[in-house]
Amino acid sequence: MQLMLSSLFNITVIAEWCCFIAAIIFLPRRTGKWRLFIPLLFITILAETVGWYLWNILGKGNNGWIFNINLLINISFSVWMFSTVESLQKVKVKLFLLLFLFIAFAVCNTFFFEGPWVYNRFTDIAGNIILAVISCYFFYTVLNEDAFRNLFRYEYYWFANGLLFYSLGSVVLNVFLNYLWEYHKQTGVNIYGYINYGINVLLYGSFIIAFICRRRNTS
Repeated sequence: MQLMLSSLFNITVIAEWCCFIAAIIFLPRRTGKWRLFIPLLFITILAETVGWYLWNILGKGNNGWIFNINLLINISFSVWMFSTVESLQKVKVKLFLLLFLFIAFAVCNTFFFEGPWVYNRFTDIAGNIILAVISCYFFYTVLNEDAFRNLFRYEYYWFANGLLFYSLGSVVLNVFLNYLWEYHKQTGVNIYGYINYGINVLLYGSFIIAFICRRRNTS
């Protein structure tokens, strides 16, 4: 039982819980749309828990559909958050068009290619490439602003920073997944796990800093 619970409360899930609690603490009503991180993180934790329950308790291996839905929600939410950034208003329509194309690709991939019962790696790769590109463009627009901005106190900087490194790391993991697992079997060194835990801690750590900045900037 202890081993099963440790598989549920791994480093990634612990980071998600810490971020969820931080969102509740640091995102009061005055922080506006940022409070949507609270239900978003709750959905993410719920997906992790249900997926773990189906796999470890009920012995059902076809739990990929849960994480596919969660993936679609998280990437769609992230693109939408970028569309609310002041410096990206000129490309807001293009962001929504990109979001529409991503959702269409995800739906087609789910029903006609990889299928709903396995984790859709192609959707993950496509979504994270989109987020990485948007993050880089966000940094470009911020650096070209005429007015001075303290990036370390800017909530969207930390939001984009976490997403950029997470997205790039996730793309690497998905592209080289088979090689990483083969290396794990041959050497016993779980490089995939180390990278996965690292990018998740970086992502949720950046989100927590963003929450703190948002609270200070709206106080």
